[in-house]
Amino acid sequence: MAKLSEPEILERMATAKGWERHGDMLIHSWQFPSFRRALEFVNQVAALAEKYDHHPDIILSYRQVRLELSTHSEGGLTATDFSFASEINVLPTDR
Repeated sequence: MAKLSEPEILERMATAKGWERHGDMLIHSWQFPSFRRALEFVNQVAALAEKYDHHPDIILSYRQVRLELSTHSEGGLTATDFSFASEINVLPTDR
């Protein structure tokens, strides 16, 4: 897992729907209709994190979830961060 170059990051950002870049992190926030639904989403993300062996920072505040992705061991963004973000984007968020 190698740190991506700036051109590679910019290229991948074009397909990272809903994600913002803040330095060496990808960040996305969601608002849910209830705390229970927000927690269900966090649990789904946790299952993906185990699959990838890549664990995001997760901030859960009542009905809002914020995820921060970065590969700390590489000191920045890697292909894994973008693959993980893509899989998170297909999780249901409308219940």
